[in-house]
Amino acid sequence: MNDSDRGTLLSTMRVDGSGAAEVRHVVAAAAEAIGLDRAAADRFVVAVNEVVINAIRHGGGIADVTINGDDGRLLVTVVDFGPGLSTDVPTELPSADQTNGRGLWLTHHLCDDVTIDSSPAGTRVRLAATVN
Repeated sequence: MNDSDRGTLLSTMRVDGSGAAEVRHVVAAAAEAIGLDRAAADRFVVAVNEVVINAIRHGGGIADVTINGDDGRLLVTVVDFGPGLSTDVPTELPSADQTNGRGLWLTHHLCDDVTIDSSPAGTRVRLAATVN
């Protein structure tokens, strides 16, 4: 299933570090539009921000972000062009002295669904939030 099969296309953006704030604003507006409550929307925005920042930092300096939504479900897809990453998600919060791993752990706890597809050509992370 491609991203266009996942609801109405709300926005597409190619961002670098200076565009992360815009992504947060667009995702927050989309979350409100589909009816997510404020707390769920805030959690989802944090998760999307974490993935976007990681994609920019570790995936080639830019990320493509696609936002789809309808019927009480919001889907954000973030694609980078880096060398790929391990899709293993820690089951416990990584320790404070560990330099990596908290972002994916956090993202999985803040979203209703997270899918990661990674290869040497880049990584695609799909994050979903659903109105309860």
